[in-house]
Amino acid sequence: MSQKIDPTGVCLILVLLLMGLSPTLSVQVNQELVEPCNGLSENCEKQYTQVTYPETHNAHSSLDEGYNFLAANHRLNLSQQWDAGYRAFMLDIHHSRYSESLENTSFCHGTCILGNQNAVELLSIIHDKMNSSTRDVVTLLFEVHVPYSHIAYILNQSGLIDKVHTQTLNEDWPTLSSMIERQRNLVVFIEGSSDSNYPYLHNFVEHGWTTNYAEKNPEDMTCDVHRGDGNQPVWHMNNWLSVERGTSDWTRAHIVNDYDFLLNRSLECWEIHGSKPTFVAVDWWTDGDAVNVTIALNQMEHWTDQRPLRAATDSK
Repeated sequence: MSQKIDPTGVCLILVLLLMGLSPTLSVQVNQELVEPCNGLSENCEKQYTQVTYPETHNAHSSLDEGYNFLAANHRLNLSQQWDAGYRAFMLDIHHSRYSESLENTSFCHGTCILGNQNAVELLSIIHDKMNSSTRDVVTLLFEVHVPYSHIAYILNQSGLIDKVHTQTLNEDWPTLSSMIERQRNLVVFIEGSSDSNYPYLHNFVEHGWTTNYAEKNPEDMTCDVHRGDGNQPVWHMNNWLSVERGTSDWTRAHIVNDYDFLLNRSLECWEIHGSKPTFVAVDWWTDGDAVNVTIALNQMEHWTDQRPLRAATDSK
């Protein structure tokens, strides 16, 4: 049987030869020109809801930022979380210990006595990180203990307001590439009601849902809808344990953040709900491998697909 020759390919090779370029070099150059979105080129034309993002719970509450061990959820801070590959962050917004002024808005966990960070300063770090990594879509989920005017203030002062995406409820989410090209690649959810004065603050239980959290044992973790609208495509798979007093359990983080445990749980929930987790949220991110789990999920089109080879990145 004679083999058909693709005339387009022949013409391309002839042009390259006339230009003094080798076809092999051109392929390599073209591959380099395909810029990934959130780490993978195949993510770019996927909708926001078709991609899985690694997420840190209480991202601000880290031991190295001075949070008391009763309030800490991580050893290393948000900047290092970003460098390890995390692109979604849960943050609790409070008034500061000493003032309810806009400029003193803070990120605390439970109470600012156990640790706090100035909200504008921390969001400015995220702003700088986004400017140095422009092909990423980023998500913030705020637990809110201040008026929405404070959220608007800290987004404005940090420069992040220029990057926020506004999503109409029940409309299709855009692709990552379109969000990136429009430079509207920051999504903000809040634990609070919607307000037409702040359309970019999306009520997360209207736009999505979440599994339960802070279970006492790994076997207690399920894929059930705990809060929110289970018909929405955005959802958080919360994946951390607590001890009897209710604080985060660092002693068993390595168990539930383990690559195989976390991937198996993600696939189980994908099978049950028909969609992969939008967010895989963890405490004590330096124990385990949540980033590589999300890389694997983003290379799969269906929960029955063959698992890709584990990425060789260091998420610590």
